[in-house]
Amino acid sequence: MRSAWLQTLDRLQPVQGPSAYDGPPFSTVEQGLALLDEGGPEHLSVTSLGEDIEWMVRQQRALEAMAARWLAELDRRVEDRQHDDLLVSCAEWLHDTLHLTHSAAHAQLRTARALETLPHTAAAFRAGKRSAQQVSVVCQAVDQSAKTSLDAGEVEAAMLDGAEELDPKELLKSWHSLRYQADQEAGLRAEQEQQRHSHLHLRERWDGAFELEGLLDAEGGTILKTALKGVLGPRSRDDDRTPSERRAAGLVDLARWRLEAGDLPLRGGERPQLTLVARLETLRLEKGSPLAELDWGPLVTGETARRIACDASVTPVLVSSEGEILHVGRRRRTLPAATRRALNLRDRGCRWPGCTAPPQECEPHHIVHVADGGSDELSNVRLHCSYHHRLLHPENDRFRAGAGQGRAP
Repeated sequence: MRSAWLQTLDRLQPVQGPSAYDGPPFSTVEQGLALLDEGGPEHLSVTSLGEDIEWMVRQQRALEAMAARWLAELDRRVEDRQHDDLLVSCAEWLHDTLHLTHSAAHAQLRTARALETLPHTAAAFRAGKRSAQQVSVVCQAVDQSAKTSLDAGEVEAAMLDGAEELDPKELLKSWHSLRYQADQEAGLRAEQEQQRHSHLHLRERWDGAFELEGLLDAEGGTILKTALKGVLGPRSRDDDRTPSERRAAGLVDLARWRLEAGDLPLRGGERPQLTLVARLETLRLEKGSPLAELDWGPLVTGETARRIACDASVTPVLVSSEGEILHVGRRRRTLPAATRRALNLRDRGCRWPGCTAPPQECEPHHIVHVADGGSDELSNVRLHCSYHHRLLHPENDRFRAGAGQGRAP
């Protein structure tokens, strides 16, 4: 069965048969591309390869410019028939048929519509002198110039000249500078609008993990980027995490350190804190023991519970097998301040070989866990960064295969 979109096109204009593209000019283009492809690049010099690539990119841009004209015409015809239930938007068609994301589809439509009113930009695009990304920036600038004291024609001319040497990112920055220098109020309004669009979504999934999605303005994003750089530091030799994995861990570290600092605003008469609910056998990693809970919600393993309880600002809650609360401990740092200072002076950073994390970015690790009778004595603790601390849990070899396995560094 034909889709609603194809049925719509059937009624907009007669359907061209399979041979519609068999003759010129379509067949001429296809035959020329086939001949180029058949010749291959292997016999060409470096100079010829570069020149050919430049020619191909010009033709690619020309085709993109033509496609934008076609898309604008198709969009106009679809818009003229909004009363028809079978009609869908061009953006949906781009998504469903050409498999573009919704944001990319809408961006292409905006550019196609704008180019109809910007003949100089369209001509530069058609001639292959400007890329699709550069053209998109020019269209954005001209559209936004309506909210300034600048003349739209002068903005288009200035942006096309700038595109002669600037990539899309630098071209957009040049527009922001031009707008602010000519109309500070407009620049300020644009910055405030970007701030209002900032958002953060933190959702707990059904499997207990969390999804993080958001958008930050220039200031907020730069602050977070700088803080993450400071948290992550140089990658250690044995750290095989991807950059995105390291950033995720760094963001969690930032939040953990703020909780441990104990200086967040009061909520319900007390500082925000993490609650760990577990049974004693869970902390001891006994076989058949249940999972622990974080804040009476997400479930975590005994290994994770031990690591969290090793040195963190938590409120430990011990429960019976029936769920009855047996003990609610005091929220405190596991190590007394004097011991922590001595530990920082002794270890001077992460003890993992090759790791250069400084003391302030490290966590005390109990060689014998408190749940197993370990003490807070200096001889029982070592400094490790959060990444290597994870590798050291569980530290009791009785619960892991490998008797005689070497102790962690």
